[in-house]
Amino acid sequence: MSESSQFPQIPSDEVFKRLNAGTQVITPNRRLALALKEKFNQEQIVRKAAAWCPVDVLSFAAVIERCYTDALYSGQSYRLPLLLSSAQEQVLWESIIRDSAVGETLLRIPQTAQWVREAWQLAHAWRFIGKLSHAGLNEDQRVFLDWAQSYRKITARNHQIDQARLCDLITNRYDALDIGKPAAVICYGFDVFTPQQIVFLRKLADSGCSVMTTDPASRCRSEKNTVQRFECVSSQDEIYQAAAWARDRLEANSMARIGIVVPELANCRSAIIRIFNAAMHPDVRAALPGAKRPVAPFNVSLGLPLTEYPLIDAALTTLELVDRQLDYSKVSHWLRSPFLVAGESEMGLRALLDARCRQYAEPTITLERLVALMRRSGGQADCPRLWQSLTALLEFRRKALPEMANHTIYARILPEILRIVGFPGERALDSVEYQTVEKWHSLIAQLATLDHVNAQIGYREVVGRLKRMAHDTLFQPETPNVPIQILGVLEAAGMEFDRLWVMDLSDENWPMRARPNPFLPFALQRDARSPLGSTQEALTYCRKLTEGWLASARETIFSSPQFSDDRDGHALAPSPLIETIPQAMPVFRKPALHRDKIVESAGWESVEDNQALPLNGAAIKGGTAVLKDYAACSFRAWARHRLAIDRIVEPHAGLDAMERGMLVHQVLAQVWSRLKTKTALDAIEDTDLERMLEAVADDAIAEMRSDRPMALSGRMASIERRRLVKLVKAWLDQEKKRDFFTVIATEEKRSIEMGDLHLNARLDRVDELENGRRLVIDYKTRKQSVAAMFGERPDEPQLPLYLTMTELQQQAAGVAFAAVKSGEFEFAAVVRDDSVLPGVKAYSELNGYKQFATWDDLLVFWRQNLMQLAEGFCRGDARVNPKKYPLTCAHCDLQLLCRIYERLGARAFDSDEDDD
Repeated sequence: MSESSQFPQIPSDEVFKRLNAGTQVITPNRRLALALKEKFNQEQIVRKAAAWCPVDVLSFAAVIERCYTDALYSGQSYRLPLLLSSAQEQVLWESIIRDSAVGETLLRIPQTAQWVREAWQLAHAWRFIGKLSHAGLNEDQRVFLDWAQSYRKITARNHQIDQARLCDLITNRYDALDIGKPAAVICYGFDVFTPQQIVFLRKLADSGCSVMTTDPASRCRSEKNTVQRFECVSSQDEIYQAAAWARDRLEANSMARIGIVVPELANCRSAIIRIFNAAMHPDVRAALPGAKRPVAPFNVSLGLPLTEYPLIDAALTTLELVDRQLDYSKVSHWLRSPFLVAGESEMGLRALLDARCRQYAEPTITLERLVALMRRSGGQADCPRLWQSLTALLEFRRKALPEMANHTIYARILPEILRIVGFPGERALDSVEYQTVEKWHSLIAQLATLDHVNAQIGYREVVGRLKRMAHDTLFQPETPNVPIQILGVLEAAGMEFDRLWVMDLSDENWPMRARPNPFLPFALQRDARSPLGSTQEALTYCRKLTEGWLASARETIFSSPQFSDDRDGHALAPSPLIETIPQAMPVFRKPALHRDKIVESAGWESVEDNQALPLNGAAIKGGTAVLKDYAACSFRAWARHRLAIDRIVEPHAGLDAMERGMLVHQVLAQVWSRLKTKTALDAIEDTDLERMLEAVADDAIAEMRSDRPMALSGRMASIERRRLVKLVKAWLDQEKKRDFFTVIATEEKRSIEMGDLHLNARLDRVDELENGRRLVIDYKTRKQSVAAMFGERPDEPQLPLYLTMTELQQQAAGVAFAAVKSGEFEFAAVVRDDSVLPGVKAYSELNGYKQFATWDDLLVFWRQNLMQLAEGFCRGDARVNPKKYPLTCAHCDLQLLCRIYERLGARAFDSDEDDD
């Protein structure tokens, strides 16, 4: 690491005095510059100064850019090259890599370009760019050298410069630049100076400028401070302890400056915000829609990628949907976004529309298919403004979207696309959303500048480039000054606090691991002593940071978790850099949570919530599934058939088991509507049967294709037809083993009345046997058991229901499940005698069912049992009583509503078991 001992050091107390005298202060980052300005202004207020001049405090990068900008707007502008933005640099590196021979073999060119940009910046900052050609290079590093030469030639030809070389340019031309030059500068808060920075500062000194340095922590070292070390159980507990400590210190002194430093801030940002919000604002009512949200007393320095903001996600999804397939889950979220036209007024209807569209959607969807789904699901009538915007978007794409254009043209087209869909919505934006939109507009403006490095581009590519730019843009909305600052390691450099907590200092996280750039020789990075270029320098750098934290506040707390967040939860030890500090126990007051306040103030009242209002003849949909669901769980039946709560369908590729079963049912129904009798089945030739099966399979597929065109298009339809023909033909071979029968009904609808319960049933098939008796058959595409029809809560009550609640009971020979499944073709039946179906015993011979003396006794048992189920449902019984917990709950989608785990105190169940 480069040292600055060649420049005189002054006490930190002198800084504000010299600022008043017009001295310029240079900081390592923008956050420290803003903090120093705020501290200076507060000091003037405390001194009751009537007025004071703005102070000149800038980050080092801002100083270099100001020199360039001042020179650019002077008479020397024609001599200066054009400064590339970060986005322009990225695009130029991407084009160079893509056009190279090696680029054809790379899968992730944008990510490679980011590593190459970093290597280019490191090589200039640590001034070993000229040594690369003489160093021992591996294959990757030789390729980087070729790319760098191409980059240098292109920028020289176009008279361009980048951030990595701007400091060298200003340094070399400093004497000749017609700009205001400071008489004195103070370097404030630098832990490390790069060689490039040292050379610039020397140039200032040689030009007559007084260059000084100061250590802001030096004042704190002379003061008495307290240092403690805590060990917390987990990282979540550690964050909570830090939040409780910060609130306790803030309540003791509302003017205290409190710092929370987190080395891996990016990995736990969401958890920190959630826990700190709960600790600082325990009243959960602030999170309700329309509630006035208080300003949080903390600020997180690390912004989120712009793509993480919902408003930007909606904009990018709109642009992507215009010309490509997207996951339906993403489009589903977009449909319900408040940032589209009528997003608030049509919100509920759009949620219902989305649920209907899911029934026919594939996992991926295009704009055309989305419009077709909306038309199929009634979107024109229910969501007219959304429908108008999407059809207008289709028309715009057809007429006004160019195949190729420059970035400037697309910078006008993209906002027009968003205008068509009503972005950013109909409601007034809050402060954060407004700032986000402004940042989005600036990003579009940056897009237009990319014409300087890349001319023609296609629509899909420009949207992908805009998305990467948004992802690379960290955005933090502006907030009022707050007392608690949550910072990363680099942002905390040079900062002073009254109270400081540094967390996550385990032996795995601290010191930080070395991160040498793979495109630069390791030996050069090590010899240059870049902070993370080698393990030794990483240790030295982190030790220096730790010493700085010890002296940057009157109270400093270091903490570490005892166990990791990994699945194995392995034990962690404190970092070697802090283990010598004596361990202490937290003694600060814990904040009261909103839940605790409710529990303390509320009186307990027990309310039975398992009884709904009686049915009283209300119409019920669902057919025999009403009794099946009630037998499985009373609550399930009440929720599905009284509240009409249905599951949200997850779009899937191809056909699922239910859809394949529907095709099998339809083909069998069509076959027997043509054959009618077993005699006709025996008489038909194989070739004629094959042709008939192909015809009915085609009809069934064509009908389903209207709902699922993508799942049954082209070759998929042919494959499904072959499957159906083969499966049904094999099943008909099983039917040929039976005695004579006539199929008298297929897919026949029946109305069943059971007291106040009125059900609409559909019988798959009814056969009339040679003796005139009837056999009711229900097709299943998996193996079934006779036991499913018995018991007080039968798993499959539909066949007993058909038999006992219709006129069929007078002539019935029995009921049967027909398992139409390859390799498992069989009947599972309850029949009067053993002559009804081949290989099927009479009911009286079945083990466990010999208690029924006569067939009529069996029918009476079924009827009474089914009536009890119907009466319980009509009574309003809504108990959470799964028949076989947890198997009954394994595939139920109402668990969040019934809260079965809260009721039974269980958190998980074995989902690998099946309920047979």
